[in-house]
Amino acid sequence: MNLINAIYTRQSVDRIDSISVESQVEFCKKEVIGDSRIKVYTDKGYSGKNIDRPAFQEMMKDIEAGKIRRVIVYRLDRISRSVLDFANVIDVFQKHNVDFVSTMEKFDT
Repeated sequence: MNLINAIYTRQSVDRIDSISVESQVEFCKKEVIGDSRIKVYTDKGYSGKNIDRPAFQEMMKDIEAGKIRRVIVYRLDRISRSVLDFANVIDVFQKHNVDFVSTMEKFDT
């Protein structure tokens, strides 16, 4: 099976000044090597206070199913603003050998 690069984007409704999901995708695409397959998961209008978001949960299911090789985000807080949630998500990534890249913080596992 050909594993994919997942791009995860999130934009809150209450933040007018936040970067658009389209711009987040463009930043993330710069991290994709070669002609690798990409799937974009977007939660528009969702807060980062927890990980209970439809596209995020779909991405996590795809990770657990072994479909994803790498998750790319614009910034770490697109995943969650909760340190505990973030740590748990990174733990799942590691269990499934999924690399994680944040374009702005240059965080790359």
